[in-house]
Amino acid sequence: RPTVIIVLYRLPIIAKRKADGEWSFKWDDDALYLTSVGLRQGLKEKMRLLWVGIINSEDEVRPDERDFISRLLLTEFNCVPVYIPKDTLVEFYQGFCKGTLWPLFHMLTPLTDENDHTVQFDRALWHTYCLVNRKFSDVVVEQYQEENMIWIHDYHLMVLPSQLRRRLSGAKIGFFLHIPWPSSEAYRTLPVRDELLRGLLSSTLLGFHLFDYARHFLSACVRLLNLEHEATRGILGVEYSGRHVMIRVSHIGIDPDRFKMRLTSEAVQEKKKELGLIGSGPSKVHILAAIDDLDVFKGISLKLLAFDNLLQTYQIYRGKVVLVQVAIPKKARVKGHVQREIRALVEQINAKYGTETYKPIWYIERDISFDERLAIYSEADALLLTPVRDGLNLIPYEYIVCSGDGKGQLILSEFTGCSKALSSAVRLNPWNYDEVMSAIDRVLQKDPEEIALKHSADRKYVESHPTSKWAESFLSDLTTASEPVQKLTKLGLGLGVGLRVLEFEGFEALNAETVVRSFELTSISGDGKRLFLLDYDGTLTVSTCSSRMSHAWARPSDAVMGYLQELSQDPKNMVYILSGRTKDVLEKTFSSLPSVGLAAEHGFYVRHPLTSDWNPLQYVVDLSWREVALEIMRGYAERTDGSYIEEKSAGLVWHYLDADPEFGNWQAKEMRDHLETVLGAFEVQVVTGHGWLQVRLQNMNKGAMTQKILSELEKPPSFVLCLGDDRTDEDMFTILSRDLSDSGCALYTCTVGVKPSNARYYLRSSEEVADLLGLIALSHQKKGIGHSKSSTVHDFREMRKATTDLQSLGAMGYH
Repeated sequence: RPTVIIVLYRLPIIAKRKADGEWSFKWDDDALYLTSVGLRQGLKEKMRLLWVGIINSEDEVRPDERDFISRLLLTEFNCVPVYIPKDTLVEFYQGFCKGTLWPLFHMLTPLTDENDHTVQFDRALWHTYCLVNRKFSDVVVEQYQEENMIWIHDYHLMVLPSQLRRRLSGAKIGFFLHIPWPSSEAYRTLPVRDELLRGLLSSTLLGFHLFDYARHFLSACVRLLNLEHEATRGILGVEYSGRHVMIRVSHIGIDPDRFKMRLTSEAVQEKKKELGLIGSGPSKVHILAAIDDLDVFKGISLKLLAFDNLLQTYQIYRGKVVLVQVAIPKKARVKGHVQREIRALVEQINAKYGTETYKPIWYIERDISFDERLAIYSEADALLLTPVRDGLNLIPYEYIVCSGDGKGQLILSEFTGCSKALSSAVRLNPWNYDEVMSAIDRVLQKDPEEIALKHSADRKYVESHPTSKWAESFLSDLTTASEPVQKLTKLGLGLGVGLRVLEFEGFEALNAETVVRSFELTSISGDGKRLFLLDYDGTLTVSTCSSRMSHAWARPSDAVMGYLQELSQDPKNMVYILSGRTKDVLEKTFSSLPSVGLAAEHGFYVRHPLTSDWNPLQYVVDLSWREVALEIMRGYAERTDGSYIEEKSAGLVWHYLDADPEFGNWQAKEMRDHLETVLGAFEVQVVTGHGWLQVRLQNMNKGAMTQKILSELEKPPSFVLCLGDDRTDEDMFTILSRDLSDSGCALYTCTVGVKPSNARYYLRSSEEVADLLGLIALSHQKKGIGHSKSSTVHDFREMRKATTDLQSLGAMGYH
């Protein structure tokens, strides 16, 4: 059986130290939310489950007890504990998880705390969060074996996927978030927003309860990391670091059989009596039930105010309707003012409408047992939940299964995730007291037959979507979305928690010394030309300002111009610069380099070395489509702030890098569909890249120009260096790999920036491009003098150091 390592913050185990000092352990099957029951029962026949998490106990495990307890838990429960000091856990859980992430992910970004002090991001708590995730990583790596799958749960462990990816490159890592994901506007306020996104994107499969949450996550990826997503056959995905990350939307369920079996037990009947739900208590009246965490997001105060409004407006319900409100304190989330407000409202309403025999609100402020939950569910006529921001919330699912005949009505806030899945629910805006009041009145007046019909439909839905089915489906997708089997090239970028691992097949860093050696060898023995095909923007230039200004003013450095001058002087070297820029721009920029060939507008025009004439790739072309396309593009540009149109002889480019990322991408997709429909009869193509959309003539690209340059050579080149950073450069890489791979040529196709590419190699930046050209130029300059390869590299490094020193002196005022 395959093994799944399930990683939770807390193990689903109840641990207690007995009076004699010994420990007792049992499964925590009464937990209110995610439990191990459905997973264990549903998956035990198909796979082995190994649980990893901290031990949930008030008592700390002593160091001398750890080995024994670890063996015991592994043997009897298939659990592996993670040992973390108590004070670290307090900072981690109460400080960062509940103090920073919980409110933010529920769309609450307070500027001040309860004492009106400015809320500041605590970097120390963030380091603690990363440290605890690292502890989990150590344990998982120790337990991991080849072919295991790893399934991580919830927001406590959002950087764990990236930490595991560094150490377990090919592992299948699933992550499921059980709370909402905030809008990108709220999420971007988090100082460590990029680190968390990159952590999650190191997963193989990411799961969310609702599409709204997935949509917000994808929006954050676009706005913060410039990562676009796409849907293929109904499956959402994001390309990140050379890997395809699947996005899954599916919600967890409950274990219905367990609830139904326990419902008729004597223990549940006894709890009904203890709570006063049968006999002389509120059984003679309509019971509205509510089970919430004592949390500001649960909207308990709004519910109480609406209930007050109901009794005030509809006096007929006084003495006939009771609200049983359970508020479960959560140590890390209970705010004093929230608790005081709720208690005051309960006292006020009970004093206002209560009598000797009638108490409108039965308020229970403590944790309740599984049997008590079932007792309340089975006697309640309706469930009333009014959170202002919530995750899925499984309380309605439990209530549907446990409610009796003629009952089972749901009054749910529209901000509760499950309200969209349960058709019988009366949905409302909890901020609207009148709407809540009217919803309660409408439910209490419903026809019994209508109640039974709708309740039956929801019950079938809940029973057909148990936890086990959800888990099986998720793990099935995780298997399908498995990491590539073949060994990939791994590359680390960044430091610390910001380090991310990029993985590519057949892709490696370009070794400058290897290129120089090849260049020198072909200088001695090669009888073919040495060909340099160089992109312009982003390869020979560095963008340091806004996109439009960068496009207008970026120029190669004086050093790069010098390297090109040195290389182009040798008749055996053919240096071409291929760009999307116009003829005028290229001619003006490289007027001092007549020996350098220029190809403008992605290869539509070419000026060969030592000539002054520009020749088109094709002399006869149909440009009748331009006015039609230009009119369409003007309309989109006018409606998209930050965008503009660049007109070229053989094409039109719409730039939208400065526009809103999501709106710009949306407009680009719409424009592409529009243009392709209207221009279908013309020999043009619509191509897109990062922040731009272009309409150009078919077969007019850098690949076609590369093919033309190769065809005009008397014999195949002995050395080719092709550098480019953009999607338009991929055509060059493809043509060169196709035509020269078996020619014996020293071929180096290299993309600038680490990303998926048809190139064989990569350089990290345009600075590395400059260094590489400088090495080759220096080698060429010293050709025949007897210097070795190592001395060339050494001399270049010394030259770079001297240049840097001179620049530093200039910056300090020395000339």
